[in-house]
Amino acid sequence: MTQGYFALVLHAHLPYIRHPEDPGIMEERWLFEAITECYLPLIRSFERMVKDGVKFRITLSLSPPLISMLNDRLLQERYLRHISRLIKLAEAEMERNKYDQDFRNVAFMYFSRLNELRSLFENDYGGNLILPIQSLQALGVLEVITTCATHGYLPLIMRREARRVQVQIAVEQYVKFFGRPPAGIWLPECAYVPGVDEILKEFGLRYFFVETHGINLSFPVPRHGVYAPVYSRSGVAAFGRDPESSRQVWDRHTGYPGNQYYREFYRDIGFDLDLDYLAPCLPGGNIRCDTGLKYYRITGPGDYKEPYRPDLAEQTAAADARDFALKRELQIKALSGWMDRRPIVVAPYDAELFGHWWYEGPLWLEHFCRTIDSGNYGVEMSTPAAYLGNYTDNQVVDLAASSWGEGGYNEVWLNPSNDWIYRHLHRAETTMVDLADLYPNAGGVVRRSLNQAARELLLAQSSDWAFIIKTGTAVQYAVQRTSGHINRFNSLTSGLAEGRLDEAELADFEREDNIFPDIDYSVYSRHYRLSRAGRPGGGAGRDNLKVLMLSWEFPPKTVGGLARHVNDLSRALARLGVNVHVITCPVEGADDYQLVGGVHVHRVSSLDLTATEFMAWVEQLNAAMVKMADSLLSAEKFDILHGHDWLVQDAAMHLSANKKLPLAATIHATEYGRNRGIHNDIQRRIHNLEEKLVRSADAVICCSNYMVEEVIRLFGITRKKVFSIPNGVDPANLGIPRQLVPGKKEFYPGEKAIMFIGRLVPEKGVQVLLEAFSILLPQLPDLKLLVGGTGPYSNYLKTMAAQMGLSEKTVFLGFLNEEQRNYHLKQADVAVFPSLYEPFGIVALEAMAAQIPVIVSDTGGLSEVVAHGIDGYKAPPGRPDILAYYIREVLVNPGLSRDLTRRAWNKVLTVYDWQNIAVETIDVYREAGAGYRGK
Repeated sequence: MTQGYFALVLHAHLPYIRHPEDPGIMEERWLFEAITECYLPLIRSFERMVKDGVKFRITLSLSPPLISMLNDRLLQERYLRHISRLIKLAEAEMERNKYDQDFRNVAFMYFSRLNELRSLFENDYGGNLILPIQSLQALGVLEVITTCATHGYLPLIMRREARRVQVQIAVEQYVKFFGRPPAGIWLPECAYVPGVDEILKEFGLRYFFVETHGINLSFPVPRHGVYAPVYSRSGVAAFGRDPESSRQVWDRHTGYPGNQYYREFYRDIGFDLDLDYLAPCLPGGNIRCDTGLKYYRITGPGDYKEPYRPDLAEQTAAADARDFALKRELQIKALSGWMDRRPIVVAPYDAELFGHWWYEGPLWLEHFCRTIDSGNYGVEMSTPAAYLGNYTDNQVVDLAASSWGEGGYNEVWLNPSNDWIYRHLHRAETTMVDLADLYPNAGGVVRRSLNQAARELLLAQSSDWAFIIKTGTAVQYAVQRTSGHINRFNSLTSGLAEGRLDEAELADFEREDNIFPDIDYSVYSRHYRLSRAGRPGGGAGRDNLKVLMLSWEFPPKTVGGLARHVNDLSRALARLGVNVHVITCPVEGADDYQLVGGVHVHRVSSLDLTATEFMAWVEQLNAAMVKMADSLLSAEKFDILHGHDWLVQDAAMHLSANKKLPLAATIHATEYGRNRGIHNDIQRRIHNLEEKLVRSADAVICCSNYMVEEVIRLFGITRKKVFSIPNGVDPANLGIPRQLVPGKKEFYPGEKAIMFIGRLVPEKGVQVLLEAFSILLPQLPDLKLLVGGTGPYSNYLKTMAAQMGLSEKTVFLGFLNEEQRNYHLKQADVAVFPSLYEPFGIVALEAMAAQIPVIVSDTGGLSEVVAHGIDGYKAPPGRPDILAYYIREVLVNPGLSRDLTRRAWNKVLTVYDWQNIAVETIDVYREAGAGYRGK
């Protein structure tokens, strides 16, 4: 009777190595050796067992690079030449050893085996090993799964989009070759960090594998350890590696491969015999390397080695297989005594261990399968998918970050020998994501260049290069491959940016790095997952999502940045198919109901707002919003309620509780932050209202990471329900009809203009800008300072400017409507925002969208908007001397100004695009819904 299950998992992967320009390159032999010593022998064993009626189940992960190479006609032809040369060498070896019976027998073994393998490869499989693997999967003896596109080490890939592409390309290639989606995935190097499982779920992957401590260090502690799967929070199953079965095979001292009768890997004729004799089989005819012809057995730890005896090796493999089966029986019997289900022992190995490193591995594996099939051990071979089919109820845990390899975390792939790789990879990830958004519908040579850039990035991300550099095996080649792909990526992307595409160079890249011929660069776009849904502009609004927003200001009533935020967000959501209704204040001359940009705008009656005291007016506003919402909700069903800031707190909480609506709340700023503390009763009252809103919301949105930390600190809420989504900007809103601005500098001819726009309050730091201006004027007398905005600090600032002798050079423009703002931005040479406190700073984005250089304070959200020295400058808050220095740098260096502006413009079109922000907001709506249902 079956007491438990054993899942043998073989991970087959090699880095993508294909050099059409060099038929003798040594590293291509890695593939040829693996085909000869591992893949063909394993397939032959599997087919032999099928023929004999042996019941076995093995999980095999095939990496996309390996599939691509096995399917490549050039490499297939080169392999045939390679094995044919080895056959000739084996034939010569029989002659050379004709007087040494032991060595001649081994040479004859190689000669016979190589001829059989060549016949299988050429005649039975037509040169393509994917074909027999497809057949074995169809028979149900193999469960073939995938791994990441180029075996990218996911924890060290910075951008979620880039992680996602590694999974997406792998799944798409799998479907192309196997006609169905994979059930599971082998995470490269078994490396897991939280969030990876969510990407796997997106592509329908049911399970993955982690190292032992990835399970054992999870929270709560898994009650079955690694002997049953656990579910991550996303619902994807994780299987942990069994340390006992792993040790019995992997351990260098006590593992089976170290048995004295097995073949010695480290003694090859490629290093023992005359170079001229070996030349036809060596790379370039003169580079010594392994040929695969080895005549000695392990014998012992010293240099003395005895001749290899194939008969003794086979007897040992059979005995070791029986021992392994017995140990699994005892292990599973012990486990089943305390578990509430049949245990599963998961034993994952590199496929290349079997045959390459451990020559008898395929034979051992076949003996083990036949032994288990005898039915005498109470163990059944199974697969993860089959086990999940039997046991659907598994413990949910928060999995620990982990990997296999030395140290159990990232240190093999991130250490002083290889850490230089990642600054280049991370920069390339961001560039690729930005380019995918900047060129949404590219064609021709631009599209080819972007597709090739995507290939080069993927190839550079292979975990193999960092591993090889760390282990010191083929360091020069690994460095060359990493640098080469990054250099090609940079050449392609800089050519796009500068409008100089070299088609001849591109063709060379396409010929040499031809992996994933059907790749579409747009997979890197922030919007890609939406466009796949088949709707213009994306499909994020699926399921007819209906949102009810509450905001005290909405255009044309615009007091601050909140109105523009709600307006632009609601329109972007509507473009994605979301049904958005906004309840807001009345505006003289505006209808009570309007359909504006696809958004349903409902304005409460002015008759309900009669109070003259502000807080009383806020209470009336909330009551009027509830009354209007009641009317709407009686006719329509909404999915989510979205309240903006404390002024709608009472209405938001009332509607959420009484109408059973999940609540998302956006906190645009806090009273504490605005005033750098709570100093009076009105501030305390507002602070309390903010706290009530934040605590009652199912999800809280902040416009910057800075604000996330502030909200968590002030209100003591859990981090997992707070989300950072930036403000955005629509460049179209910054455009000005040319007749309004016939020529730049028409208003301030001969002068360079410094521009500030914002509310005139102390936290905006205009007083610091005036001090910086006074430092600059002696150096650059042809300057003008433009201050746009109104506020309680206005008179103070005007007096300050007069006292400093700056009145003639400073223009206080007062309130600027949208048209006036655009006009003055076009007149400016630099925009400066020296805030002392700033939750986000949307005006900085507007200046970037207006394509003028930007200098900001290194504080709050502004610090996150600008990358110092890349798309703008950041000065410490309250430091007029440093602020003046950076303003001068921009004004006197037109080339620098152009570079900063160009990069900032790219950021506006990508990171701060409203469609991307709307997508992220929809994700938060779903989180809020899930949180509400969990109450």
